[in-house]
Amino acid sequence: MSRWSAGSTPGSVKPVYGARYPPLHHASPTKATEVPGRMNKFQDYENSVSDAWDTRVKVDETLASASAAKVLAAHAAGKTHRDEEIMPPVSAAPTKNSRQQALQRLAIQKEPLPSSVSSTPQTANPIYPKLPEISDQPRSAAPVASAPPHGGDRDQTRFARLRRLFSNGKSSGRSSPPVDVDLDKLREDCWMGIPHKLRPQAWRLLSGYLPTNAERREVTLQCKRDEYWHYVEQYFHSRFDDQNADTFRQINIDIPRMCPLIPLFQQKMVQEMFERILYIWAIRHPASGYVQGINDLVTPFFVVFLSEFIPQDVEVGSFDVSQLPLDQCQLIEADSFWCVSALLDSIQDNYTFAQPGIQRKVLQLRHLMSRVDRPLHKHLESNGIEYLQFAFRWMNNLLMREIPLRATIRLWDTYLSEPDGFMQFHNYVCAAFLRTWSKQLQAEKDFQGVMILLQNLPTQSWGDREICELTADAFSLQSVFDGARRHLSAQAASP
Repeated sequence: MSRWSAGSTPGSVKPVYGARYPPLHHASPTKATEVPGRMNKFQDYENSVSDAWDTRVKVDETLASASAAKVLAAHAAGKTHRDEEIMPPVSAAPTKNSRQQALQRLAIQKEPLPSSVSSTPQTANPIYPKLPEISDQPRSAAPVASAPPHGGDRDQTRFARLRRLFSNGKSSGRSSPPVDVDLDKLREDCWMGIPHKLRPQAWRLLSGYLPTNAERREVTLQCKRDEYWHYVEQYFHSRFDDQNADTFRQINIDIPRMCPLIPLFQQKMVQEMFERILYIWAIRHPASGYVQGINDLVTPFFVVFLSEFIPQDVEVGSFDVSQLPLDQCQLIEADSFWCVSALLDSIQDNYTFAQPGIQRKVLQLRHLMSRVDRPLHKHLESNGIEYLQFAFRWMNNLLMREIPLRATIRLWDTYLSEPDGFMQFHNYVCAAFLRTWSKQLQAEKDFQGVMILLQNLPTQSWGDREICELTADAFSLQSVFDGARRHLSAQAASP
């Protein structure tokens, strides 16, 4: 007899409920002594995490504008030179009501938005972290007074090494042969962030998609791109077959919800590219099939490879992809497919039946927090907070729902530079991320307050500095605990 229960066969679509979208139960209260005020607070919490959006919600435009101005001013006042290099100025993130309004539009959206975004005004919040001073041409030495305040000399030295590695003699006007890549040295140079012009090639190498051997590089790249389009030709027509229709339907539901405030992902052409990527991956991985959340993991790769073909001064988030030649769009799509496939191969047990990988990582996070921040751990448990209620999404979406996309791309520079970045280092990043908010969480005195804060952590203006601090803390935790796994055992972590 098959071990798969009815409706749970590999590749089938099942609703996945996490901390953000738990199943709603409207049972009557069991305690007669419920305080009305507490019921109101719980109702607020339930509304904040519900996947059903109330179209009657009204947006206070004045409040939204005022909040935006305050965030802009606060961020502009706190910029540093290195943050400007890695993460350009960021305008205000949408307020809660304006975000909810965007989600309401998506809930009733029948078709993708038009591909043309020429009428969309250019904003000052690029989603792609850039290093504008890095170019293919050597630059004159900057004055000492303008040097970045933290690690500037080291940054410029490693940027120069990366530029020499990928330039292949072009900057000096010569045509020199490409060189083999020492992957360990490349990881070391990329761990603290990659210059934006070099990031696409660096990510291909770090993902294992592009060989480090120079002679095999072009041939392998062409073969893999051709292979992807062969899969599309072979399988994509089957998306409407009875056994695959549910999978494709779920993909169609999830794609319009990706980054709803970024015009790039609401273009019809982009959504069609994502449909092919996700469907082909699901067909080729029947043990898991498509699971909600996988669609989010494609977006960083797509943005990085798209940036390779558009001018530096053009904002990626509002670029009209239909302006690109078809062959460039096909390269972006194929490269995104293979790189996200490599990522998912390293964490596939996150998405197989019963998602054992996520359950194991959440348990490890709980044990780790009981060691590194016991007061917070005890505070969560005393308020009835289960780690699975909030950390499921952290593991399923690799923190993409918790931090802005530009910060995710910078974080993935580090993940890809770690041998087991997505599988192992991510756990330590989650622990560091959770204890970043330790004081604020301990200041909340009930279940509703803690969960509302965990679902709305104030990371809208996060940039390179915050990611550097987060990864440094995670690295210190990994250095202490990774070599002593018994510290994370259930027996050692028990009160």
